[in-house]
Amino acid sequence: MEKSVQKYLVMIKLSPNMAAKLYEPLMQFSEEPMKGVKLEEAYQVFGQWDFAVLFQADTNANAVHFVSDKLRLIEGVTETFTIPLAPIKDYRK
Repeated sequence: MEKSVQKYLVMIKLSPNMAAKLYEPLMQFSEEPMKGVKLEEAYQVFGQWDFAVLFQADTNANAVHFVSDKLRLIEGVTETFTIPLAPIKDYRK
């Protein structure tokens, strides 16, 4: 039986004029930046937040470690907001 995973969306806020500093670290992450975490997509967004990263984690603890030990340590990141996702419908099917 395959181990279940939880999807998360983490919103990232940067210091002013720091967007360019985040691109490089995001591009350098592998698909699996740490054990138990798999990155899916990264987005630049507008408004209150600057970037969003969609990822899967096999445990809540691994999700917390990824955000706190990898994303929050990137220069210019001032705040993150992590949202566990619960799917209600897949429109691609």
